[in-house]
Amino acid sequence: MNEMEKKTELPKMDPSDPELPFDTEEAEIEAADIPAEDAADIDTGADVADETDDEDDEDVVPATFATVKVFSKEKQSGQPARRETKPAEAPKEAREPVAAGPAKRSAAGTQKPQASKRRAIFDGFTLKMIAIVTMLIDHCAAVFLDKAWKEESFGDPVWVIYNAMRLIGRFAFPIFCFLLVEGFFHTRSRMKYALRLAIFAVISEVPFDLAFADQSLKFSDRIFAWNKQNVFITLLIGFLVIWGIEWWLRPWIEQKKAPKTFGEISKFFFPMLGFVILGGLAAVFSKCDYGLGGIVVIVFIYFSHGEQHPGMNMIRSGIILTFLSSRTEAIVLAGYPLTEFYSEQRGRSWKWFFYVFYPAHLLILFLLNQLL
Repeated sequence: MNEMEKKTELPKMDPSDPELPFDTEEAEIEAADIPAEDAADIDTGADVADETDDEDDEDVVPATFATVKVFSKEKQSGQPARRETKPAEAPKEAREPVAAGPAKRSAAGTQKPQASKRRAIFDGFTLKMIAIVTMLIDHCAAVFLDKAWKEESFGDPVWVIYNAMRLIGRFAFPIFCFLLVEGFFHTRSRMKYALRLAIFAVISEVPFDLAFADQSLKFSDRIFAWNKQNVFITLLIGFLVIWGIEWWLRPWIEQKKAPKTFGEISKFFFPMLGFVILGGLAAVFSKCDYGLGGIVVIVFIYFSHGEQHPGMNMIRSGIILTFLSSRTEAIVLAGYPLTEFYSEQRGRSWKWFFYVFYPAHLLILFLLNQLL
């Protein structure tokens, strides 16, 4: 054999030798005869790590259903794993954010449907401002025109103005309940949320009693009057009720299992009803604003959270409050567009303003009424 024709023999290399710069992945790709353009799409452990580490990016889809980890089977069984390539991913802008929050939604990985354009009108801040303005109109009528309208007959100007202002004010409470449930699902600390409600319930009680208690009573008797309590107490009780319900339902939520048998339904329904009854008794005993009707409204909004038409919350609120509170609450049915066009965005964050506004405006109304 001619020496020119002799082939140079290369020393055999062991991939397990740490001193040899042997790329196992490239060797396997070459052995499989995979084109270079397809080899770029092969998912490696580094790719998976990059995706799973980016937990704060809402636009990143979890790596549980879009990637294949290389050599995972190899490491477990010692046998060569079958190489798979992941399908081409959609552009990052086209990916949908992952659903989060409500108790009724499934575990991470399900995608949240995008809100339709017709609903992207009112964000959370706008709804709060609407609730505050309507509440202020209602309270102005209750403080300044309460005596005058009783002296007027049906159809008189003062009678019409007073009742029109009170009807406008009916929209405030269902919106506050709707936003309370939104906050329940999105707050970082439910304990701090409940403490804020409790603190401002105490702070608001004296201004509330001074503004709405019978003016024929002595000043000392008007403070801490027990005939009616402020709405923060209602919101606090409702918040604790839905918190208790979610705590009880957590085993079913985690197992993604709906109760089917009578025994399971009993374990599901009767304790939940017990939380509602306890909350209702607390509302009746404390004589808080809207009473039992307010607690039932909050519970119904909690269970309907995340539905396709959130405007139905105003319909349910109007029906419940009409039967359990006052017939004038039927006007709430006309507030369907307010929550139906909710954009599911927080908007501006004036958190403390909305807490402070309630006791502050009641105190100002009381002082103005004393001066007039």
